[in-house]
Amino acid sequence: MILNKSRSLKPLKTPRINVFGVNVDDISQKNAVDFILNLAKDPSGGHYVVTVNAEFVMLAKRDKEFAKILENADLAVADGWWVAKSRLIMGGREQSRLTGVDLVEILCTASVKKSIRIGFLGGFDNVAKVVSERQKKKNKGLKVVCADAGDPAIGYDLRLKSQLDNVGRIDIMFVAYGMGQQEFWIRRNLKKLDVGVYVGVGGALDYIGGVKRRAPKILQDLGLEWLWRLVMEPPRIWRQRIIPVFFGMILVEIIKKKYRLINK
Repeated sequence: MILNKSRSLKPLKTPRINVFGVNVDDISQKNAVDFILNLAKDPSGGHYVVTVNAEFVMLAKRDKEFAKILENADLAVADGWWVAKSRLIMGGREQSRLTGVDLVEILCTASVKKSIRIGFLGGFDNVAKVVSERQKKKNKGLKVVCADAGDPAIGYDLRLKSQLDNVGRIDIMFVAYGMGQQEFWIRRNLKKLDVGVYVGVGGALDYIGGVKRRAPKILQDLGLEWLWRLVMEPPRIWRQRIIPVFFGMILVEIIKKKYRLINK
């Protein structure tokens, strides 16, 4: 169970399932969104959400600092299809996944009625501004107070802080610096900025902004989104070399589970 950092927030009464060393919340999409909206309005701020996929799990195995960041998140949702399936194998009940793209789309829509102030940070070139305009057009009345490519480098922190201090409170800050970089950036700036909740969304802004094409729905449903990305971006092969290893880990876990059932 996760205990919130503020007494004004109700505890999130959902278990965390250990997926090969990374704890992922066994939570429905609706409950996850509701919880993030509550975090956004917490005046004490300093909360963050991570979107876990197979690459997160494998990086956490190699990098203890990254693993600690994931462990301390207020909410860890299953972004990857295979992570969501692994959560089921490990004893979870929720089958749904919640991707970075989903989080941006759903939270922007839900934020209108709650007067939540949104920020977009990251993505290629001016994609944050493009996403901002598209979301404001789609969700009339959406309050976007920041839309900038930013820079995850530590040398850029003071400049960015100066910019963001001028816009005031940001209830939800979507950070799209990519896996690893965005999580370390969030930890470094967690209490330095007036932000309710940071949500790491990887390449979501690039997909929403049209810079990249997302996999067709059928491939998403079959857990083959990784293959689509590899075809569209061949240089990703170095990052995705860990995917077969992750598949192997799942297979071993399935065999172990069947063996335990047989020998009960």
